[in-house]
Amino acid sequence: MIDVFSHCFPLRRTAKRLSAVSASFPVVHCGIRLLLLLLLCCCSLLGAACSQDSGTSQETAEIAPSNIFSQRPPKQPARTARNILIVGDSLSISLGEQMERVLSGAPGIDFTRDGTRSTGLTRPELLDWPAHLRELVAHMSPDIVVIMIGANDAMPVEGQDGARIYFDSPAWPEAYAAKAKQLIAICRQANPRVAVYWVGVPPMGETALGTEVKQINATLSAMCAATPGCRFISTQSAFSDPEGRFTRHGRDAATGETLMLRTADGVHMTDAGAKLLAAVVLRVLADKEKLPPIAGVDELRAFARDVRPTSGEDPKPAKAPLAQNNPKSKVKASGKTYTVKQGDTIASIAKKMGVEEDDLMTLNPATNPKRLSIDQVLRLPIKR
Repeated sequence: MIDVFSHCFPLRRTAKRLSAVSASFPVVHCGIRLLLLLLLCCCSLLGAACSQDSGTSQETAEIAPSNIFSQRPPKQPARTARNILIVGDSLSISLGEQMERVLSGAPGIDFTRDGTRSTGLTRPELLDWPAHLRELVAHMSPDIVVIMIGANDAMPVEGQDGARIYFDSPAWPEAYAAKAKQLIAICRQANPRVAVYWVGVPPMGETALGTEVKQINATLSAMCAATPGCRFISTQSAFSDPEGRFTRHGRDAATGETLMLRTADGVHMTDAGAKLLAAVVLRVLADKEKLPPIAGVDELRAFARDVRPTSGEDPKPAKAPLAQNNPKSKVKASGKTYTVKQGDTIASIAKKMGVEEDDLMTLNPATNPKRLSIDQVLRLPIKR
């Protein structure tokens, strides 16, 4: 850049000469003095402008960032882990334990389980599942939710108008499906892209309960088929013998070992049964959700491939009346009664009054626990 001050100094020398001349000619003295002042002002302005331009350019060059976007806060990395949540009744607990064993700590997986015994959609007095699930998903916003609820639900359900709809009523499936669909809606509110898998109830050892479970499974399967984002996982064939009947036994083709898959109550799972149940569920999840390769999942796949249910015992008959030598047959009445109210069940009444469910049923043998009527009077046993 050309230094303007080098041009300003000759103008000052010229101004001095003109001043000397003006002293010799007083007539033009005032005009020359005015001209000198104008020249000096121009020089000063030019010098300041040059100095300011030079300083500003230098300062700008020093403080201007090379990339203006570098001053913005860095973006947070996108979440890569898949959040998996499993909820449900006591059957979901053994399932969740096996899933946790293979998924906990696996890369790209965050696993959470929350099971509560004896609960269901028809038993809000024990646990309000919609409220509980709403609280769970609000904290973790799961990507995948596995629900296993239904084994305890062959009971009256409350309709939209608050009326009790009994299990053998034609309106029961629709009312129950609405309850189940509510859980899916809660999951979707937390994450619109969530995938929900509803695990069906396996066959039951007690004949009557096994028949009820089939109706529950059919209702849940139809509900999932009609609900976007929901898939029903059937467990019937994995725990039925070749004739389609309940069995507690299985055979491991890889080792030749006979396995016990179900506990003596004909409801819950042994460790081997829980592994088989987890294999059935994870086989679907791994394929549909493109889970990363996990050694534990591959191990369960191989286990499910090798284990086949076998005929080992007949289904249990319906519960027989208590034998006379059974201590519970000697239950004594307290002399007190209880009047059934809306929403009551045998379990809730027993819990409320502090007595055993079996004792309550023993004193009221003609009572159908699945068809309690409002204002029905029940005899109460002595508290143990």
